Amino acid sequence: MSDIWNYLKCTDKPILMYGIGNGADKILDVFDIYGIKVSDIFSSDDFFKQKEFHGFNLKRYSDIVSEYEEGIIILAFAIFRDDMLNFIKNIPSKFEVLAPSVPVFGNDYFSLETLEKYENEINTVKELLADEMSVKVLEDSINYRLTGKISYLFNCQTDRDEVFSNIINFDSNETYIDLGAYRGDTIEEFLNQTNNNFEKILALEPDEKNYNKLSQYVSSLSNGLKENIIIENKASWSEQKVLSFPKSGGRNSSLLLEDIESVIFATDIDSLVNEYALNPTYIKMDVEGAEAETLVGLKNTLVKFRPKLAVSAYHKTADLFTLPILINKLNPEYKIYLRHHPYIPDWETNIYCI
Repeated sequence: MSDIWNYLKCTDKPILMYGIGNGADKILDVFDIYGIKVSDIFSSDDFFKQKEFHGFNLKRYSDIVSEYEEGIIILAFAIFRDDMLNFIKNIPSKFEVLAPSVPVFGNDYFSLETLEKYENEINTVKELLADEMSVKVLEDSINYRLTGKISYLFNCQTDRDEVFSNIINFDSNETYIDLGAYRGDTIEEFLNQTNNNFEKILALEPDEKNYNKLSQYVSSLSNGLKENIIIENKASWSEQKVLSFPKSGGRNSSLLLEDIESVIFATDIDSLVNEYALNPTYIKMDVEGAEAETLVGLKNTLVKFRPKLAVSAYHKTADLFTLPILINKLNPEYKIYLRHHPYIPDWETNIYCI
């Protein structure tokens, strides 16, 4: 057996990197470890602005298509829009297309050694999963991470609506806790799914710029809605604590990024549930790598109320294996599902529990 890194190290085909952002930086760091050489780096024709990247003269996609008879295109940026997903599917067949999996946070990456390290956890998770589709998502996700072949992601993806139809069923009395509320997009999704009928919403967003946008969104809602929505400029954690936090204003603002110039108050969710006398029925957490700590900080809530859960499982390499086990440990009564929604790389792979 081999993994994508050793495959690329041994190939005779030219390696052509598509993308010039943070994802490309991370992939190039792993390439340096393995001694993998890149022949060219390029961007989409419509987004061609930068002239140089990591010492390469940047090219356009059209240049690559015309100059190379064959090659391996390395996708180094996030793709989720339908038009871009279709574009990737239609890259000329003379090119092999791979999307290496590197974590959003942390310096580790998936390899054969990772598979061996977490073999017991993987087998445990497989036994915990509640349906065949979840097992398929687990297996295809591992195969994707090993090989970088995006066909595995296409084979196991489902739309988010499938979750709300088949797993997470809402009624008119939901109390929703939104952890990592960003600028209100997941509150809007919840309101659409419940036809604006709910008991209470508590939303946490640690990033100050995002919180201001979230506040504006909530303020724009009708009085009948916003009077039942509480928002806090806080981070979720395992305990109440002041932690460092960057003022980036981006979707990936995280407690895992070091920035000594700013701090944020972090809290366990059990404390907030008690403070606001909530009876939570649904909790979503997309907390940029702090999912494990957040779960520990709501262990009493999980046991007492058993709220439905939607938990991101892709921020760190081992989250796909360790988080389902942690949830089962905190409350063995949960039925645990895995779903992957349309996205390259394997972001938007989530754990759903009922």
